[in-house]
Amino acid sequence: MKLFSTIIILIFSIQAFSQSFELPKPNVDELKSEIENSGNGFGVAYFYLIKNFDSISSKKEIKHFDYEVTKICSFNQNFEKGINYSLEKCTEAGGISISITLPKTKRQSVEQWIEQIFKTDSMDIEHGWNKNKTKFEPTDGGAGCYFEIKETKTNTIIKSFCGC
Repeated sequence: MKLFSTIIILIFSIQAFSQSFELPKPNVDELKSEIENSGNGFGVAYFYLIKNFDSISSKKEIKHFDYEVTKICSFNQNFEKGINYSLEKCTEAGGISISITLPKTKRQSVEQWIEQIFKTDSMDIEHGWNKNKTKFEPTDGGAGCYFEIKETKTNTIIKSFCGC
């Protein structure tokens, strides 16, 4: 009986610790409004994180544009639950690169999140998932936004690049 009880407790513990983090569903209309009113260019994902998670650090590793030294072009910031947001857009015509590190997250949750974030500024360019759903990108392979999902044992990483 002790062995049976130990096995049940062990199974319950493993399931409890292996639960994946889920991203709250983005409010597309609210995020569109934030982007239109902000003018800072930190990306819609940054506004999403601010609205849904407490920041546990200020912006770090800040870089400014060479040609406009008062404007930030690169930084990273930590949020609760082990989330890190990193932005880089320092080259004048280089687009914007974003990396978001999350705790291990349910794959379907990440896919839905990317699709919703994309809806905030879909650019009239058709996008879709590749065959194994690791990349959401322009179907013609040209200009647009590229999202890639990478997974480690403990994290889910979303990398995004938007540009020409």
